[in-house]
Amino acid sequence: MRLAARPGGKGPCTTPDPVVPGPVTPPEPASGLRAGQQPSPPAAAPDAPAPSTASPAAWETADEANRERARARLAAVVRSDALHAAGMPRGEADRVAAGESGVSPQAVAGWRRRVAGLPAGGRVAALLDRPGRGRRAALDLAPEMAETVEALLTAGGKHCTASHARRVLAARFGEGVTIPTISAITRWMRRFRAERARELSAVRRPDRHRGARMPAFGRGGGDAFALNALWELDSTPADAICADPLTGEFRRYAVVGCIDVFSRRAMVLVTPTSRAVAIAALLRRCLLEWGVPLAVKTDRGNDYVSQHVTRVLADLEIEHDICPPYTPEAKPYIERFFGTLTRDLFAHLPGFTGHNVAEAQALREREAFATRRGKKKSKKAGAEKSEERAAFELHLTADELQRRCDLWLSSEYEVRGHRGLDGESPRQRAASWTGEVRWIETPRALDALLAPAAGQSGTRVVTKKGISVGGIRYIAAELGPHIKERVRIREDAADPGRLHVYRMDGRFLCIAEDPGRTGLSLRQTALEAKALARRHDRVARAHSRKLLRRRKPEAAMDEVLAHGEAEASKIVVLPRAGTAHETPALQQAARAAEATESAARAADPTTPPRGGRALAAAAKLYLEDET
Repeated sequence: MRLAARPGGKGPCTTPDPVVPGPVTPPEPASGLRAGQQPSPPAAAPDAPAPSTASPAAWETADEANRERARARLAAVVRSDALHAAGMPRGEADRVAAGESGVSPQAVAGWRRRVAGLPAGGRVAALLDRPGRGRRAALDLAPEMAETVEALLTAGGKHCTASHARRVLAARFGEGVTIPTISAITRWMRRFRAERARELSAVRRPDRHRGARMPAFGRGGGDAFALNALWELDSTPADAICADPLTGEFRRYAVVGCIDVFSRRAMVLVTPTSRAVAIAALLRRCLLEWGVPLAVKTDRGNDYVSQHVTRVLADLEIEHDICPPYTPEAKPYIERFFGTLTRDLFAHLPGFTGHNVAEAQALREREAFATRRGKKKSKKAGAEKSEERAAFELHLTADELQRRCDLWLSSEYEVRGHRGLDGESPRQRAASWTGEVRWIETPRALDALLAPAAGQSGTRVVTKKGISVGGIRYIAAELGPHIKERVRIREDAADPGRLHVYRMDGRFLCIAEDPGRTGLSLRQTALEAKALARRHDRVARAHSRKLLRRRKPEAAMDEVLAHGEAEASKIVVLPRAGTAHETPALQQAARAAEATESAARAADPTTPPRGGRALAAAAKLYLEDET
């Protein structure tokens, strides 16, 4: 058995799975009775009107929704016939079947007349929806027209109207082609939007589509097996306008948030903009109050993948898990927390901007109306008050917003039961953890580690004048032995006149100072730097002398040659078989050499052999060329 939708959408009626007797002939259910009822043969209708016919291809070309409606209609007709055969009057049987199907009795009677006299197996196709005067079929039978309207719907969404689509079809396909009417295009567009709702959602509103239609069968915090196992960090604009008490300006601050996935406890920082320094400041609070996490998950924002944040996490040996591009669902807990923060806190604060554009516009209209009313009343009372001052009093400062966020977290959010924690509150879940928690015992060391890098790159080359940052030269006696060496530099959050200097391997070197701010003596520092440089040079020279005496580099080349000779003697080269290379010129030259050798021996029997004389002559010529 299968469930077919009742006409009118008020409930299903049961029909058996159809068995198609042929490739075209549609199926017909045998009974529309409820479970447990016995079927009765349908009543004959000798006086029925002439049967209606349906195209053999109608069932094949109809969509599934149209087929389900036809099955439900036939089930209602079969139900009415069964009740009438059991003795119930025809009108009453139609009313009962219509009530069960959610339609009118007249509809059931009309369906019965349409299938009267048709053979079994051909009645379902007769109850299919008929295209209105062939116009809807004309649109369906023109693929290029349907494709054009589909493109208009994809690009324009809900703003695309049937009249606009008809104008486009008329302009593109010109005269001689039957253009569907506006009503036919409206029906086609309504059906297309219903059948392709998911595809249109994915194209038109991808962010909302991802949140509303993307499957979420699993749990995003599967890796959060312990307290501080995984933190999620993100930033969002605060849905509240803050006022600067000094300048009187209004601006929308940013909120940087962090949540521990295991316990769901959270912490936020209100900051003018989401920057690497603000993220490091929030990390400092979380590290000192919660402990050190195993991993931190962020998106690919420039502030979260900056050198400063990356270096801090690497120095603390915290794994940095970066989400793939355009996947906010990869960090669902911080996203959900921001929604809770906005609904539970920001929506009830002065300066609330609304969750979306429509709410923001409504709030602006309400504030404008209230301001006009207040201005009229103040004029009547004789007390003029500027509109800017009245608006200023309705907004919080950034510090006040931060205090309210902290108070809401400690008094509301952390003590409230959480559905994702099986009813436990974040504070209870954190307190129930009995495992190990890693703590940073020296906050000052953490401050030095979190200090932002000075300059854009965070590195400088030590020159003979010191370290230059922003046109200011920082010096220290310890820099004397490191001239021409590249070092890492970080700002001192407590004193802008000092820099923390580290070697490139991470070892701390010194504190460099700006003499103009700290009052450091240039002369004394220069003397100490030169003394350290000379001491460093003396140590280097003494080490070099000992090394030269111990290792004797002057004998290294002789050792290399001797070693090469010994290795070469181990290789035996066998003579290769070959043929003599002869040319007429070589033959004549050999005769001349023989004649010369014979004349020399005749004149002086002590003349050396021919080969030795040739080698000696060649060597002499080579030496003459070299000199």
